[in-house]
Amino acid sequence: MTRRWRARTAGLLLFTALAGCTSTVEGSASPASSAAPPPTTSAPPTSEPAEPSIEVTPPPTRGVGLLLEAHRIASVTALVQTSFPDRTESCFPSGPSTSAAALESVYFTPGSAADVLERYGFVTAWGQCNRTADGAFGTLTLAMEMSDPEAAVLAAEELVEAQAIDGFQPVDVDVDGGALLLQDGDRATVQAFVPVGRMVAYVWHESLAAAAGDDVTRVLGDQVTLLQGFTPTPQADVPSLPTDPDGLQGMTLDPPGEFNDFSGPYDFEGYLRVAIDPVRERELLGSNGFTGFYAKQSDEGDRLYAVAVYRFGSTEQTNAVYDGFAQLEATAFGGTPFVLPAIPEAPCFVFDSGGGVFYQRCYVGFRTFLASVDVGGLTAPDDYARMNELLPAQRDLIAD
Repeated sequence: MTRRWRARTAGLLLFTALAGCTSTVEGSASPASSAAPPPTTSAPPTSEPAEPSIEVTPPPTRGVGLLLEAHRIASVTALVQTSFPDRTESCFPSGPSTSAAALESVYFTPGSAADVLERYGFVTAWGQCNRTADGAFGTLTLAMEMSDPEAAVLAAEELVEAQAIDGFQPVDVDVDGGALLLQDGDRATVQAFVPVGRMVAYVWHESLAAAAGDDVTRVLGDQVTLLQGFTPTPQADVPSLPTDPDGLQGMTLDPPGEFNDFSGPYDFEGYLRVAIDPVRERELLGSNGFTGFYAKQSDEGDRLYAVAVYRFGSTEQTNAVYDGFAQLEATAFGGTPFVLPAIPEAPCFVFDSGGGVFYQRCYVGFRTFLASVDVGGLTAPDDYARMNELLPAQRDLIAD
């Protein structure tokens, strides 16, 4: 069965707020699109949840720490575009999932994953999603943190068994772990689960049948390599993870409305998991002294707001990224430049997201700081009222 991929709107960094920042909202849905249905539709037979056969370390209490740990996991979740450069379009689901139920609701058939994850001490997770430009094929990568290495092994085994529904059949893969295959003519879909220490790597991959084996081995190899260098935070220490390691939270404007699920601090690799174009932005930011990043996003009715602050090593590097982003917005990201009355010199762009809806993005910089402000859900491309308020306020924060 083919997953119906939902693209995220190009040109908008879709951070849902970590808000520990501020407040926590269950789930990992991007506000720019509704949730795609799970990959299969037939629930497995129901039964009483089994008791774990091992002693499991209880997960941390729910709170901001789980989202901060998910941000750490983002840095080691395989970028689909690295494994498959033709899968250039971002899609849903992606981002953090801090409960087993929320994760199951967007990645798996109802009743096929949450009980297993809870039984083996699920902590938190991060996922990536990319598809081909024509929408024909998509790939998901998901890294899930469990109680301990033994729990991760058992969880992977039981998840494979639970997903053997709706035509998926177990197959061998050239890495440790288990996989399932669904073939329909010359198309194939593979699901695979691989334990790596306390982590379980999951991949959902669609391709031509002739390439499926090599493809899934490639992406799993990339994912396993990343996870082998990752040390999960001990469960007892998760609630005390730093909410503002780079000192940028207070310099990032609080946008109107209610915070969503994944703003907060990101290191460089984590930032690339929420970047519009990780390939170009790796080069631009990596060559200009990137030293920190903080983002906030909120919803207010039909409006969407995103605010982000970057820090670089020098004023010259900030200016280089300022100019580089302006060029990317006008070319690779397809924005139309406009002049903002409040700050006429600011690089500002408007994007048509379809259906008579538009969003705007503007940049301001000061010394080693660069900030972007997004206003989405507009019904007219030249509705500058809210941007006229927000961009000067953000400029003042980084200029103080």
